[in-house]
Amino acid sequence: MPFLDTDSVRLYVQVIGDKGLPILFVNGWAATCQMWLPLVKRLSKLYRCVLYDPRGTGRSLSTAPGTRFEVEDAVADLHAVMRYVGGWDAHIVGQGVGAVVGLLAARERPQNFSSLTLIGMECPPPPSGPDREVEADLWLTQVRVLFQEAATIPYIRQLLLWRYRRVPEPHRTTLYEDFAATDPRAAYGLAQSVRDVVVRMRVWDALRHLPLPMLLVRGAFDEVLPATVHRAMFDRIQRGQTATVRGAGHLPTLEYPEECAELLLNFFRTESLPAYRP
Repeated sequence: MPFLDTDSVRLYVQVIGDKGLPILFVNGWAATCQMWLPLVKRLSKLYRCVLYDPRGTGRSLSTAPGTRFEVEDAVADLHAVMRYVGGWDAHIVGQGVGAVVGLLAARERPQNFSSLTLIGMECPPPPSGPDREVEADLWLTQVRVLFQEAATIPYIRQLLLWRYRRVPEPHRTTLYEDFAATDPRAAYGLAQSVRDVVVRMRVWDALRHLPLPMLLVRGAFDEVLPATVHRAMFDRIQRGQTATVRGAGHLPTLEYPEECAELLLNFFRTESLPAYRP
């Protein structure tokens, strides 16, 4: 600690707090673990808060040639971090793309976790019929423009400012700086992978079949996760709760950390599985 070395990447890992069950935080797209600090400040008195920078971001930029940056690789990294810190029976808390990673990791090994919190999960339902190919082509075109054309830097700035406009300073600037420092291969690869139709089918299947209790959180003004999709997600899960943070956008944990901490504490107390299993 604080670095976990694997065959292809070196992951920065940080543990804050030494009491209670672990909470494993999974970052949003192209963000570092700094995005969780306002929330961790409130939770680390009762829980071991495990943070890490995903491959290709922050302090985990060191990668071997040919390193992959797809959802499956992010899921493998999550399992590796959990083993590294001895984080058995952890609560997973994921935001955006990190919620997708957390959900798929829990679906693979549900016995290792106590609960799952999905905040503004970025994974719309998979399209069907002729819409599938059209949507895939449109998304790939947008991603290529975003990451492969140097002339789009002003566009990227405007996109991020729109997406994070409700986040207070200095956190908004930190998010932008994290994005600017991210390995473009990591951002492009993960974004493309998450939008893949097969991955989206796996995610929505996991929502239906995962036995863990889930907390689904959405900001009332989140334009990335529409309310209709959020409701459809909740209708699929077996057990859990849903919550909408008033006044928040896509990152309620930075916009309203007090309210989000209270949501998590109540959920952990009332819904999570027993800490010790036979």
